[in-house]
Amino acid sequence: MNEHDAIRELLPLAAAETLDEKEERRLDQHLLSCSDCAAELGQWRALGHGLRRLPTPQASAVLLERTRQQMRAQLADATERSANPWVMGFLVLLSWTFALATWPIVRFLTAGALGWLDMSFRSAWLGLVGYTVLGWIVAAVAAIFLDRRPAGRRTA
Repeated sequence: MNEHDAIRELLPLAAAETLDEKEERRLDQHLLSCSDCAAELGQWRALGHGLRRLPTPQASAVLLERTRQQMRAQLADATERSANPWVMGFLVLLSWTFALATWPIVRFLTAGALGWLDMSFRSAWLGLVGYTVLGWIVAAVAAIFLDRRPAGRRTA
């Protein structure tokens, strides 16, 4: 790209008065020797002046309110999405704690007090794993049903 083409790209910015000092000096030097660019800059300035005289459009109250509601809904969704990993982490920790804490109670109620004395490691381990998996399946089904609630009824 030659110098003339580079200056022509600066003309709309010059008309909008957004050039820095260095670019402004560069443009002024070029305009002294190029009448075509000076004429084009005059056209850009006339266009900018005409645009400034036009009335500024105002959004309707209905559009503003609808936009505010959409922004609130998106903000609530973003807040809910940011909280979900923490909630899920808490639920995982809670479910493991619940499974480990209630296992002795389940074992006691299903095998009786004498079952504690005869309990082999293998049967106890398999029972705990089965009990934990069953708890996870129930939690997954509950999570699926909770996620299918209408969006308006969810809470963050």
